[in-house]
Amino acid sequence: MSEVWDTTTAARLRPDSSVLAYARDCREAAGPVAFSASTFFEIAHGLRKAACAGSAAAGAQLAWLRDQIDAGLIDVLPFNDRAAEVAGALRAGMPTPPANVRRSRERSKAESRVAWMLDIQTAATACVHGYDLVSDDAHHRRIAEQLTVLAPGAPALCVTEAPRFG
Repeated sequence: MSEVWDTTTAARLRPDSSVLAYARDCREAAGPVAFSASTFFEIAHGLRKAACAGSAAAGAQLAWLRDQIDAGLIDVLPFNDRAAEVAGALRAGMPTPPANVRRSRERSKAESRVAWMLDIQTAATACVHGYDLVSDDAHHRRIAEQLTVLAPGAPALCVTEAPRFG
């Protein structure tokens, strides 16, 4: 089955990384690597924020990612009406991150809640487009469990661990 990369996995894709070779192998075998629109939003936000703080490398990385999208290495899946409905149901049942999900020390409580909503959107996007989700984040498995409760007859969202890149 096709896979959507979460932000933690997708952010490793750089021109000088082993992840690029892996992504090219994936494209040859099964088609482009997929990001949700929410994942691309998170990456673009982080890179723009770094560029505004003076990082020339961040601006170059964002331009490079855009080139990879345009060249067909990355397919950005839309957050459409069906995904929005699923995400709304998920958020109603899980309005905040589970208590056992640790917040990054660099993030405020508000930023963590935004990241939580984007994780819900990414899972909902993967689900409605029929993709598995590649993520090492334990909370994605909790979201997948909640999807099973919300739609017991629907195909389960499979969450797989990210490959260990060299």
